[in-house]
Amino acid sequence: MKCKVPMTQQKTKRKGSQWFAIRTKPHEEQLARLNYQQQGYEVYLPLFRATVRHARRTKEVFKPFFPGYLFLYLAPEERDWIAIASTRGALGPVHFGDQYIPVPDWVIEGLQHQEESPGVLSPAKALAKQFPVGSVMAVELGDGVVTEGTIFSFDGGKNVIVLLDLLQRRVKATVPLAWISDRK
Repeated sequence: MKCKVPMTQQKTKRKGSQWFAIRTKPHEEQLARLNYQQQGYEVYLPLFRATVRHARRTKEVFKPFFPGYLFLYLAPEERDWIAIASTRGALGPVHFGDQYIPVPDWVIEGLQHQEESPGVLSPAKALAKQFPVGSVMAVELGDGVVTEGTIFSFDGGKNVIVLLDLLQRRVKATVPLAWISDRK
């Protein structure tokens, strides 16, 4: 199973530059990123690896972490909002009235810190911070049944592998992340 690796994304600091969120047309984040890069803008489009199943086939694809958005790192002289809004694949910058609010650097740096490779976020890395391996959590099994489970690992998607004590045996089970919560 192959999956195209996203284009690497630059990470340079320029005096006075700030990150701005840009809305894109539905499913055209990659087109907008390519067009912004061709115009010389520094673009950050965080992606995550997803497994798609169709007609008995599975393949890995990269999907936007924030569907419909990407980020541009703009110096004050690059903030031509009309040119940015008219780029193919884009709808324009996020703004409130005539105020274009920058995204704090720590938000972008936090996302980049969770990357498994340039531009590709690892949801498992973020989950591991929230639910450390070995921690005992409440696991809802349905019909109001809640038991304790030990976090074993993450499958890289929206599931978590837990160890459950069932019928005097320790059993590995893959459950949706929504079924896991702190013990109360």
